[in-house]
Amino acid sequence: MLRVKRYMRLNNTPPPDVTTVQITDERLTFGLEDGRTVSVPLSFYPTLQLGTRRERADFEISHTSVYWPKLDCDISSDCLLRGAKEARRFAERAWRKKAKLAAACTADKWSSRAEARPV
Repeated sequence: MLRVKRYMRLNNTPPPDVTTVQITDERLTFGLEDGRTVSVPLSFYPTLQLGTRRERADFEISHTSVYWPKLDCDISSDCLLRGAKEARRFAERAWRKKAKLAAACTADKWSSRAEARPV
């Protein structure tokens, strides 16, 4: 019986390069060099889901992966092909960052209202 370790690929074929990226409010789609298109729910990647449209629109394609610098998020074509979801620790980090920004905006709004109030 042939045993294959989990981390080993069954063949030595490298993952295909990403040629196009499309992001909607519900899905992340990569166009691949071999003509395939792979799409997953955006909920697989909470960091992207929590990002603004502007943050999601700013990405860099580098061969087999796509990087979103403003979100510090990197996803490879191999991950999408396997249906791999974002690691929980990265998702939690994105949620904490979003919550911190929301709290700061709320605090700024209340402080500006207090300053504008006549005495």
